[in-house]
Amino acid sequence: MKNIEIVNSTDDNIIDSIFLISLKSEYIHISKDCIKQYIKDKHHKVIIIENDNKITGFLIYFLLKPDIDIIFIASYPNNLGYGKKLLSYLFYDAKNNNIKSIKLDLHEHNINAKNFYIKNGFKEIAVRKKYYNNQFDAFIMEKEINYN
Repeated sequence: MKNIEIVNSTDDNIIDSIFLISLKSEYIHISKDCIKQYIKDKHHKVIIIENDNKITGFLIYFLLKPDIDIIFIASYPNNLGYGKKLLSYLFYDAKNNNIKSIKLDLHEHNINAKNFYIKNGFKEIAVRKKYYNNQFDAFIMEKEINYN
C-alpha cells in the first residue's frame, strides 16, 4: 500500500531515507542539512511516499502563490509509479491553493525526467544557459493549472 504524507519532523530516519534516494539521482543531489532546512521553512513542503512502511520517494516544492516551484522529486526504485503519485498529490495541493502554474528546471541531459514531465502536462518554456556547474543548460518547464 502506498501512503503519501507531508513531513513535519526532522526525524533522522526520514532525513536519511530522503538523502539516500537523492544519492541515486544522476544529475543532482541534496544534503541532509538542506533537507532539514526545507522541512523547517514555511514556504517549502516536503512530501514522502511510502510502500510497506519504507520511504520510496519524495517531493520538495516551494509554494508561493500564485506559483509552485518543484525543487526536487525522486523515487527509488524507479518506474513503479511513485513519481506520478507524488505529482498527483502536488496537482491536488496546487488546486487547493489556487495556484496558477507549477514550474521546474532540469538538467539538459535528463531526458527521462523531461519525458516524465511532458507526459504529465508540462511544457518546455525556456532554457537557462550553463545553469548547472556553469557548464550544462537547464530546461525550464511549466504546467498551467486549469480549474475547469
